[in-house]
Amino acid sequence: MREAQEIARLLQQLKSRSGLSYGVLAKRLHVSTSALHRYCTGDVMPVEFDPLERLARLCRATPEERTELYRLWVAAHTSRGNRQASAPAPAPKAPPAVAVTAPEPEAALETAPAPAPAPGACPVPEPEPEARPAAEGVVEIGTAAPARTPAVTAAAVLAVLGAVATGLRTHPGGAPTSAPAPAADAGATGAVDRGASAPITVTVRPSRRDDPECDKYVVDRPPSEVPRPPAVADAPAWATQTGAVPGHYLSIELIVQGTGSDTVVLTALNVRIAKIAAPLPWNAYSMGEGCGGGVGVHSYDLDLDAAHPRPVVFEGSTGLPLKVNERDPEVIEVNAQTTSHDVSWYLELEWSSGNRTGTLTIGPGVGTPFRTSALKGRPLYRYPPGGKAWEPSPFQE
Repeated sequence: MREAQEIARLLQQLKSRSGLSYGVLAKRLHVSTSALHRYCTGDVMPVEFDPLERLARLCRATPEERTELYRLWVAAHTSRGNRQASAPAPAPKAPPAVAVTAPEPEAALETAPAPAPAPGACPVPEPEPEARPAAEGVVEIGTAAPARTPAVTAAAVLAVLGAVATGLRTHPGGAPTSAPAPAADAGATGAVDRGASAPITVTVRPSRRDDPECDKYVVDRPPSEVPRPPAVADAPAWATQTGAVPGHYLSIELIVQGTGSDTVVLTALNVRIAKIAAPLPWNAYSMGEGCGGGVGVHSYDLDLDAAHPRPVVFEGSTGLPLKVNERDPEVIEVNAQTTSHDVSWYLELEWSSGNRTGTLTIGPGVGTPFRTSALKGRPLYRYPPGGKAWEPSPFQE
């Protein structure tokens, strides 16, 4: 697979530049030397991106190199999913007795298609509308704007994103679904055109940050009824369980992929406000200490309190237009914030391919907007390292 070879080439360059041996790198990454060697030779590709990202950071990769590594990893999983989806279905058999077996926590995928993970791979450490958290997991969005573009079909979604959604582990509901025809209310995603399907799919996932402190949530529960902060990978499930809404700040990534070999140009990114209300009068909970995180190559800031909110290219980053196809996805980061309101909002991605144009409406789920609420004046709690309960934070908003 071409993407796996390119991943191996980039990892070997980073390792060589670091001057560290496989043994030293493996010890610092808490993986076996043999597993790390297989990553760097392209023999095995991890299901999760985390081990590759930690390796890149340990080797002092640039933001551009980390973003390229992530793009290649997404493309490699997508290619594998396409091959599996195109394989002929087996002849039907009599249903066997049901047996449920828990999957291995971090099984590695062979770069060649295989029905089971490669042996010897090591473990990798580590709203209802208007009520579910806006940062909830990976969901394929592809509903088109009225009378302009069609919805993405279920077949395209499963072929392109089936393997990727498994690796990202941020959508508790499983594989993405195709977009239904829209409801008449203003909160629904766009109407279905009667033409051919839109030539792109978009996967939404929380942005990869260096520090979880930028993750704050407002929850309509007292501290005694709020579970302790989760691991990063478990944050979406934690937010769903508690009915949490992202507070003040929401950072997401859009993984944009073409559905065919034709080049699709992403021409513009806009925002549509579905609802503005007073901030939620709930308690605020911080997921960490300190705040920080890298900026992607294609990164936008979004001020939800502006009179006419619009994504603005982050200084030092690049924005649209961008080109994608089925083998070359792009990752677009959006960092939204509000200090004054409870805002429900969608992103709208404009595209062009040949003589076709259209707009995709993007949210965390089909017919569900992103949601972000200000924290001003709300009691803020933290869970100190080694602590056993939530405590008032000394850094009140």
